[in-house]
Amino acid sequence: MPSIHSEATKLDPSALVSLFQLDATEIGGLTHNFTTETRAGAAISFGGTTFTSVPIQISGMTVSGQGALQTPTLSIANTDGLIQQIVNTWGDLEGARLTRWRTFARFLDGGTDPDGSAFYGPDVFIIDRKSSDTPEQIQWELSALIDKQGVYIGRTVIRDTCLWRYRTYRPASGNFDYSKAQCPYAGSNYFDENNVATADPAKDRPARNLECCRKRFGQKAVLPFGGFPGIVRGLQ
Repeated sequence: MPSIHSEATKLDPSALVSLFQLDATEIGGLTHNFTTETRAGAAISFGGTTFTSVPIQISGMTVSGQGALQTPTLSIANTDGLIQQIVNTWGDLEGARLTRWRTFARFLDGGTDPDGSAFYGPDVFIIDRKSSDTPEQIQWELSALIDKQGVYIGRTVIRDTCLWRYRTYRPASGNFDYSKAQCPYAGSNYFDENNVATADPAKDRPARNLECCRKRFGQKAVLPFGGFPGIVRGLQ
């Protein structure tokens, strides 16, 4: 079965799908599952969970090691009154938890290779406050779950370093050994530990940073980076 990492490295991967769960149980509410994707006008399912199609716009969830923790903004269209009904019932949803997963369309239930374990994430946020409420949409400011007071972040999470095992070149056979590799890269472009291109496969070693990933997978690709660069500077 194809992995999410092998799908990400394809020249023509299936569509990237974002899945959201709004969990209001901590404030006395219910759990709601949303997605911006539709399949023939119907809701979609992933790992046995159904996600209702709702126009969602989320900004500020970029991965960067140059600033503080992410503070995204969530906007949900109020086209059918569903979101307004939730807000009217459970207040402004302050303290509710928003979780995002991302997967490729082929891994959805009913896709070509359904696999509920193939996803990126989860990215978990807490709703801080409602910032806008109009007949067209409702908007909230979010904070990262790890930004809350008293939450401890493990050392392996803090490090701005990819911890995945890279392939090993075997001079005797002239081939790469992937038996213990976690990084999905299998290309023929080689770079040394300083991200400098080389024609010698024996010098192909990872720098273990985001630029190392971009060199191999491309500047605009979905990067299978095995680190957490977005939180490093925010904890210094």
